[in-house]
Formats: sequence, C-alpha cells, structure tokens
Amino acid sequence: MFSHRVRSDPNFDDSPHYLPRLFGDTVQVHILETLLQLLFKEENTYSDENPNPKPLWLNISEIARAANSSKSSAKRILDHLLAQEFIEERIIETHAQTPPRYFRINSQHPAIRDLIFFYSKVRGSL
Repeated sequence: MFSHRVRSDPNFDDSPHYLPRLFGDTVQVHILETLLQLLFKEENTYSDENPNPKPLWLNISEIARAANSSKSSAKRILDHLLAQEFIEERIIETHAQTPPRYFRINSQHPAIRDLIFFYSKVRGSL
C-alpha cells in the first residue's frame, strides 16, 4: 500500500523507511519517521560556525507527500500526535481563512527522546 522510500524531496534524505519494517506499514508510522528524518537533517546542519541551526518545519502537504498518504489522513494523524504533545505546531498568521500550519517532532517529550535514540540505533543496524 505504501512505498518504503521517501519520495525525492530536498527536505529528506533518500533512505528507506525503517520504522514500518518494525512497527507496521501505517500512515502514522510513516509520518513519525518523516518528522524524525527532518530532525536528523536539522541536526546535520549543526557545526562550530552554526551552533544553533534553524529549526526545520514541514506543512501538511509536505508531510503527506513524504509519508505517501492523503492530506486528510495526514491532518487527522498530525492532530492526534499534536494532542499527545509528540509534535509541535507553528501557525503562520496571515489573512487567509485557514492559515498555514507547520509541524516538527517535539524532541523534548520523554517518549520522543527515547524514540530518537531508538531510531538512531535502528538506522545503523538495519
């Protein structure tokens, strides 16, 4: 049903999805891995010259595309993850009736910190 590879997009590396191989091929697992990949990409921009890299955020369309899901499914899952405080949201204030929403993983949440540690280990062993 879902591809195990992130589509070619400059915001993501072209590595396979690891978490679906362990936890099942669900949209929620793909979305979590998409946001984890974004966090790892952000951390890769860290350097002595850039000790505080700019946080990277994705909108619903970008997340849905990377997770190979519909926008409505991605929105439903993102709202659920947001309610659990597993992700953070940034809303851009505009004059639009529905302002753009951007998301990233909440690396301060205890369960997410454990998931980040686990994911970094899995990427090296699978």
